[in-house]
Order: sequence, then structure tokens, then C-alpha cells
Amino acid sequence: MIFGAGLVNAVYDVFSKYTHTDNMSLTDIKEAGAKKHNPLQITIKSLSDVFIEIMPGILAAALLLGLTGVLNNLEFVQNNATLYAINRLVTIASAGIFDVLALAVCYSATRRCGGKPIPGIVMGAIRLSANLTNAYDAAQGLATPETLSLFGVSIELVGFQGGIIIALMMGYVTAKLDQFFDKKIPDAVKLLVSPLLTVLLSTLLLFTIVGPVGRTLSSWITPA
Repeated sequence: MIFGAGLVNAVYDVFSKYTHTDNMSLTDIKEAGAKKHNPLQITIKSLSDVFIEIMPGILAAALLLGLTGVLNNLEFVQNNATLYAINRLVTIASAGIFDVLALAVCYSATRRCGGKPIPGIVMGAIRLSANLTNAYDAAQGLATPETLSLFGVSIELVGFQGGIIIALMMGYVTAKLDQFFDKKIPDAVKLLVSPLLTVLLSTLLLFTIVGPVGRTLSSWITPA
């Protein structure tokens, strides 16, 4: 049933007066509601906010994945050059978001935690860098990752494909470092020095602490 904008506005005016929110903006209402949440609710809301932003891409990819699954079973699609080309493009499009899902999550988490989104994108790209051995190939023994020694600690240069937990952790770390350096570094050099230190320290933490801890958590949550 559709009531119309006039009736909806009239009902809202009465409701807002009853709840004492008539002079509050939407942001004010959200902030007031957030103060009443317990730590678990705050954590769940933060996670939902991270994924809501990238959900349209995930939904589009999922629908395209279903479409290409149907088209692959149609013989006339395979026998027609144009239809086959369209199906191949749909297949590529359906896999796109999942190929960079860790990057998207890192970007969204950094933004949600109060950091500038570009450092989040940079850290997401570093996680999937071609200079790192593909995590799936390393797990299957198809490739041997390069190993570095950092202050006596061995670090394997393995990518973080599919590491959503690590992406969430890395987004939080990047955001907090970005906020810290923005406050501490003088304005005259902030534009150059702040992102430099944010990305540098985030990268060191990714390979020394966040990555190993995140992989351990992932193995606990989804044991092989």
C-alpha cells in the first residue's frame, strides 16, 4: 500500500516530536543511536558498514556469475561467435570483483575507520602485488616464495589473495596510522610525509604482524 509523501511526512512529524528528534539531522540521530550500542553491536555495525559500500559490486558479480552459468549450458551460445563473445565478457565481469575483493575490503575498512581511502587502496594493491608469490600457488606447492630476513625475522613474500580478515585488520591499522600522522606532522610537509609514513609502516606491519596473525585467525575460523 502506498500512502503518499504528504501522509508519510505528517506521520514522521508526529513521530519525531514524540521521540524528541524533530530538530535533529540524520547524522545526529545515527550518532545518538550509536551511543546506546554495546561493544558487540558496534563491531557488527562496523563490519556491516564496510561491506555495504562494496555490496553492489558483489551482487552484480554474483548475478553475472549465475547468468554465465546458464549461458555456458546453452549449445547455441557456444556455436554463435557473437553470443560466445558476450558470454566470455560476462564471465570476465563476474570474476572481476572477486579478484580484487581483498583490495575493495581494505579500501572500505580504511574509510570506515576514519582514514583517507587512497592509502587503503594502496595497501590493498600491495596485498595483491605481482611482486609477491600468489598465495594459492604457494599453498599448492606450485611456487616457492622469496624469503627475506628483517631484523632476524623470516618473512615470506606471499600475496594475500582471499584474505578478508587480513583486509579488515589492515584497513583499521592503515586508518589509525593515517589519523596519527595527520595530527603529528606539520602542515608544511604533511602532504608528502604523512602518506609516506602511513604506507611504509602499514607495509611493515602487514608482513610482520597483521598478515601472520590474520592468517592464523582465518585458519581457526575456516579450518581446512
